[in-house]
Amino acid sequence: MNRKIFLYVKAFSDLGTFMDLIAINVLMYAATGSSAWLAATMAFRTLGGVLSSLFSGILADRYDRRKIMIWTDVFRAVIILCLIPFPNPIMILIVCFFIGLTSSFFAVSYSAEIPQIFGQDKVLETNALISKLTSISLVFGFIGAGVITDLLGYEVTLILDAATYVISALVLVKMKWQTSEPALNEGISSGFKEKLAGIGRDLKEVYSFILLKPMLLLVNIVFLIGAFAGASHNLGIPLLAEEIDSSKQSFYYGLIWGVWGIGSVLATIILPRLKSLQGNRFYFACFTAAMLMSAGFITFLSNTGLAVILPFAFLTGIFDACFTTLHATILQKTDNHIRGRIFGVGMLLKSLGFALGFVGAPLVLEVLSLAEMVWVFHGTLISASIFVLIIAAGMQKKGKRLSESV
Repeated sequence: MNRKIFLYVKAFSDLGTFMDLIAINVLMYAATGSSAWLAATMAFRTLGGVLSSLFSGILADRYDRRKIMIWTDVFRAVIILCLIPFPNPIMILIVCFFIGLTSSFFAVSYSAEIPQIFGQDKVLETNALISKLTSISLVFGFIGAGVITDLLGYEVTLILDAATYVISALVLVKMKWQTSEPALNEGISSGFKEKLAGIGRDLKEVYSFILLKPMLLLVNIVFLIGAFAGASHNLGIPLLAEEIDSSKQSFYYGLIWGVWGIGSVLATIILPRLKSLQGNRFYFACFTAAMLMSAGFITFLSNTGLAVILPFAFLTGIFDACFTTLHATILQKTDNHIRGRIFGVGMLLKSLGFALGFVGAPLVLEVLSLAEMVWVFHGTLISASIFVLIIAAGMQKKGKRLSESV
């Protein structure tokens, strides 16, 4: 088997995710004209992610990760097509919830399996390729969905979207690889109480593991706040697109994210060539990328001219891809027996951050402008990253002193 086919499967799945993000958000905003309803679509997607992330990592460590990915792709294809006959706001929220639920299962199983297939020594290089393919999918998904929705309607976008999930599932069905042995043990055949107890033990083991690794704890804190801040630009970009030209909202919505994706592609070409990224430098680079990413979002969401928006969207894409790639690489360096649950915790933090952000962002928009709202949210991430950098630098100096005194 050509192992890289596994990476292209994720790209197909991502293409569908990005297409339905544009189509569903535009559909909801066109139906309601309300930023609160628009935030609700993202919040319900996030809520599904929160619920599934509580146990998606546990299932990824206990069951066949390949089968989990296949069934989640099939389910996403079916659920997204339900919007064609029932394009009302309530149905949109239901679909968003189940998309978030199943996407978490797919993402956790996929990420946890990467080191098994490609090896720990290839993790950064592989993650950079994943980010490149994701960014290419983002460019084609967002720009394509924007153009198709604008010219042919959301129905065509949703059909193409469902097709990408089906293609992903079919490729996975044909693929075989030496996967890790599922831990089908005590919690599987026992009763309900025993299963809950097993889940409790799994979660306790994961949090104990993270607490014993302070740098991993710090990067997860930044990731949580980053997800919270991300709600502001995910809500803000469709509103910004409407400010640019309300008659071409879906086009400009896709264009902004598409240019952002081109920047992400560039980052994934550069990252594997940075041979100096070793040890604790992974963490410091991750924190710095988070700050620069936030500065970029603040800049272009505070303007309405494309001459400013598009260049800074491009630069923001570079630093956003660096942040997410380095974060994934750090998590994938954990032991295989616990890696699925570590990614489950990462998905939980991401979902919780988004959920809090999508609840707070519409409330903040009632009293502040779009630009001010983004300043508040991403300013929080910049402040937290600076604080964490100071703590991490202090920990590194203390570690050096201890090693020198031994």
